[in-house]
Amino acid sequence: MADGRNYWILCSVVFFGLGCAAYFSLSGRLMVEQSGLAVILSLCGLWISRRWITAFFTCLLISSFCFGILVASIHVEMAPSGLLTKTLYMTEVEGDITLLEPQGGRTRITIVPIRIDGLEQQEFDWKVRMSLPGGENLTVGDRIVASARLFPLRAQSTPGDPDFSRKLYLDGIGATGFVFGHKYRVTKAADPGLFQPLSQSIEYIRHVIMQRVDTVLSWPESGIAKALIVGERGDVGAKTAEDLRKSGLAHLLAISGLHMGLLSGTVFFVLRFVFAAVPTIGLQFPIKKWAAVAAMLSGIIYLGLSGASVPTQRAFVTLIIVWLALLLDRRAISLRLVAVAAFVILMIRPDAVLGPSFQLSFAAVTVLVAFYDGPGRQWFDRTGERSWLFRVGIFFIGLIVTGILITAVTAPIIGFHFGRISMIGILSNLIAIPVMAFWVMPLIVATLVLMPFGAGALPLWLMKPGLTLLMQTAAIAAQQEWGLWYVSQFSGIFATGAMIAVAWVLIWRRNMVGWFAVIPMCIAIAGQVMYRPADMLVAGDQKSWAIFDQSKDQLILPTGISDFQQSVWMARFGISDDRKDQVIRECDAPVCSAVIADKRIVVARELVNPFYACRHADIIVNLAHDIPHDICPGKVMAIDDDQLWWQGGVAVYGLNTDTPSFETVRKTAGDWPWIIIGGRSPK
Repeated sequence: MADGRNYWILCSVVFFGLGCAAYFSLSGRLMVEQSGLAVILSLCGLWISRRWITAFFTCLLISSFCFGILVASIHVEMAPSGLLTKTLYMTEVEGDITLLEPQGGRTRITIVPIRIDGLEQQEFDWKVRMSLPGGENLTVGDRIVASARLFPLRAQSTPGDPDFSRKLYLDGIGATGFVFGHKYRVTKAADPGLFQPLSQSIEYIRHVIMQRVDTVLSWPESGIAKALIVGERGDVGAKTAEDLRKSGLAHLLAISGLHMGLLSGTVFFVLRFVFAAVPTIGLQFPIKKWAAVAAMLSGIIYLGLSGASVPTQRAFVTLIIVWLALLLDRRAISLRLVAVAAFVILMIRPDAVLGPSFQLSFAAVTVLVAFYDGPGRQWFDRTGERSWLFRVGIFFIGLIVTGILITAVTAPIIGFHFGRISMIGILSNLIAIPVMAFWVMPLIVATLVLMPFGAGALPLWLMKPGLTLLMQTAAIAAQQEWGLWYVSQFSGIFATGAMIAVAWVLIWRRNMVGWFAVIPMCIAIAGQVMYRPADMLVAGDQKSWAIFDQSKDQLILPTGISDFQQSVWMARFGISDDRKDQVIRECDAPVCSAVIADKRIVVARELVNPFYACRHADIIVNLAHDIPHDICPGKVMAIDDDQLWWQGGVAVYGLNTDTPSFETVRKTAGDWPWIIIGGRSPK
């Protein structure tokens, strides 16, 4: 164990992340005092056990875990209070715009409200996010007065569905909504100056860049360009986005290590080349360190312009450490670098650990660093004296190996969150990565450099064929049915256990301690064996529902269900778009029924005769009205309007057993301040 002390920091960061995840997996929040006490006690244990290596290491992991819980609890305590709990169907909102997100003909704005009709001013210390038509002339800092409809944060539709309300809450947003048509007035803000808030100045610059891109490029290339330059993906077409996901190229739209590394790397090598071309400078000054400083500054600028998403933050922290190590003449590429980046991100946003963006970013980077810091380094170090043709071949072989490694390590994460795994991404990235590295990203650097001088149109125009090639590559790859595997939702225990096991092996890959990865992997397998997927879902909106018949491979849905809800549930049951027509059966009748495993299910908007239904069905769902509790026999499962309103969506399990059961969102999501159901939130 003593020989592995260099890896203790890596294990500590892993358990710190587990602590953050564990906190948000609780049924309700812990107070800061409680989590702080746990940290103090664990540190006491750490001090007492300092003479025994194994005990000290164990206490170190426990302390890291408790510290993760403490950081998460602090962030929740700092979040806004008194969120909107009831819909304001017609209200007037006045506030200052802090964020603009174009969304294909509409604009989503985030404002800091100073007045909301129907609420006292002391009732809101949160921001509002609304959408409105048009909005091309809006800028950050403008004051808007709008007639709008505001909604509380919406909880999960059913247990197991994505929870978007937690991120909104921790972003400081307490209500969402939309503006009625063009019923809004805007007071233009002065151009941002030195005394304007930095965040507003950055958002203003991002908005100007998006306008410049729109004047030079046409759609859909303009949407891709804005996603790559400023991180705004609202104008990326739905079909293009779907093609990128199916082809395994969706990572191109999320500004991460690839983009940050290519951009700052381009700045580094171009400036170093320029300095070296002048002998007076190149021979007398540390031009390598000068170029590194410029690369750091370019990374800071790109971080702000791109919106500072989780992958961008991770990439920025990583690159800063790389460039600092270069300035100090130290070697920086190691798993410690990844651990420091993860720790910084989780200190800023502990809830990020539950999101696919964070998980995919760090899983991919960790496996690549572990490989190329080991056998990969030996492989590439031997190519320096070979011919350029050989080195080009090694470059593409490296891309294939990279694709295989990333696909293998991220497959459980992608399958858990999205219900599908792209295998063709290994091939499509052979085209996309060189195009990004040698064509698109250098022109993005040129655009950002020349745009302040009014000369950004030329590099944007030269960038367009490269963007078109990327979209064509994605479209062709997405058409290959064999390249996309669909999987039904599996256990969160399996996904978590598998990720911990992989992380443990990568950390202790040169030590026998790595065999302890068998423990989380066994837990993962046991969790999957015991996992029961839902057979029936009823959403809290009291309109949407789904019944999945495994024996017939058939999904029964009501007519008129939203495309988004349908896509979420199709992914949950592992149904591909190509099989949609064969698998989905729609019911447009007022009363729908199905027989699954000898159990008769009745779903109705309104039951005319609930007494009759109770005598002839095993499961009854009355979406719009209550079911009197005294008319159904005890063996009948009844789900009605009252339950859906106060308890949220429902998931039914075990239709093929004698005793089916169900869970509600209220029960599974816990008593968190962002869980608002039936006009009530936990106090």
